[in-house]
Amino acid sequence: MRPFAEMIAAAMTAEWGATPSARKEVGRLTNTDERAVRNWFEAKNCPSAENLVVLIRHSDTVLEAVLQLSGRKALLPSTRLLIVRDRLRGVLEAIEDLHPS
Repeated sequence: MRPFAEMIAAAMTAEWGATPSARKEVGRLTNTDERAVRNWFEAKNCPSAENLVVLIRHSDTVLEAVLQLSGRKALLPSTRLLIVRDRLRGVLEAIEDLHPS
């Protein structure tokens, strides 16, 4: 298994990208300075537990990485089902906005 910092960095990059604006967005979400966030993206350091919870709140990809790291892979299908449900809800809302009853 890949080290913790590498998996979290990969999940963050998959979710937000590897651009300076991605680092700024994550910094705003976690109320953390850009240098610390850059170190997370580069897997030099890991987010604190508090910041990790914030990242999980905003990223299904980070949640999946944490579940894998914790050995709770059995929960991944349930998590993915909830993600699909939420995305479908968003699509249905967009359709309603285009064609209100």
